[in-house]
Amino acid sequence: MKASRIASAMLGYNRPRLVASIVGVGVAFFLVQAQFGLLVGWIHTCTALVRHADVDLWVMARQTPAFDYGTAIPRQRIYQARSVPGVAWTEGMFVAWNVWQRGDGRHVNVQLVGLDRSGVGGPWEMAAGVVNAVHRPQTVIVDHLYRKALGVVGIGEDFELVGQRARVGGLSRGVRTLSACPFVFTSLAQAIRYDRRYRDDQITYVIVRCKPGADVGAVQREMSGRIPGAEVLTTAEFVGRSARYWMLETGIGITVIVTAVLGLAVGTVILSQTLFAITQDNLAHYSMLLAVGFSGRTLVMMILGQALVLGVSGMLLGIALLLPAAWLSAQTPIPLETTPGIFMTLCGVSLLTCLAASIFSVRRLGMVDPVSVFHG
Repeated sequence: MKASRIASAMLGYNRPRLVASIVGVGVAFFLVQAQFGLLVGWIHTCTALVRHADVDLWVMARQTPAFDYGTAIPRQRIYQARSVPGVAWTEGMFVAWNVWQRGDGRHVNVQLVGLDRSGVGGPWEMAAGVVNAVHRPQTVIVDHLYRKALGVVGIGEDFELVGQRARVGGLSRGVRTLSACPFVFTSLAQAIRYDRRYRDDQITYVIVRCKPGADVGAVQREMSGRIPGAEVLTTAEFVGRSARYWMLETGIGITVIVTAVLGLAVGTVILSQTLFAITQDNLAHYSMLLAVGFSGRTLVMMILGQALVLGVSGMLLGIALLLPAAWLSAQTPIPLETTPGIFMTLCGVSLLTCLAASIFSVRRLGMVDPVSVFHG
């Protein structure tokens, strides 16, 4: 207890330096959490439609890199997939790029998604209207987050997709896009008419649900053998492929990870310099403590305790900054999101870097001579 009080007194002796150090560590921790929060948010964004479709298998053209970049396959793939033992239900889906014309004449690139009868693969939450509105003639659903970009004020307004009328029949909520091209939902048949590049006998994906208790892996293997020229992926595999494409092949993920690592490095340097300065300022005190009987191990524990106090204080400040930032980002195209596992991992890594930052101080402490307290 006496050692901890002495360590606290050393830490708080220079208040301005202590506050500056905590702020520096807190900002660095916030930067790390925010960067990984962006990474998680981006992954959730680019895979949202796949995850929320709640299906077991996806049939697509070979080497499809991500959900956004599917290519045409024959509509007969629906019936081929339906004939596989263990399959309960199949539907088609259309995904392609298109051009939205606002009321003021401006053009906006969009991703057009065509939904089959049950609307699976469409919006999972509606701000206004219902998903089934897409089956009305020349009717679409857009996300309320992109109303300004698309020039939409409310339901019932008319716009154009490649010269054809598109009436807004509903507003979805939370359907973000990583490509900055908003998703526009309509029926499968209407999407093909809007697109003009697909024939009536073509679609982009076949989505499949297996019967309860069926072995999804076995159904996938059987389906792959029965459908030539196509690729069959589970939802987890398709999510992973889409995430890898956007995060690695486009370079987005690497940039975020590098920035997060730099944030950890900055926090470690700040903490290391602070601890070393505190140790240097208190060398005489450490010499006296050794002279009166404190062990070297006790002094090392004092420095490690100081590192943890600075680290935990900085982390708490970083969390205080992160919470409002995450709340504000929820209203933007790319939210800050995390998972309990990622959050706890980053907290653990941050604490380890705090302890690592004390190495130089511990080494300097090893050079202290208790006899020097009696000199001069």
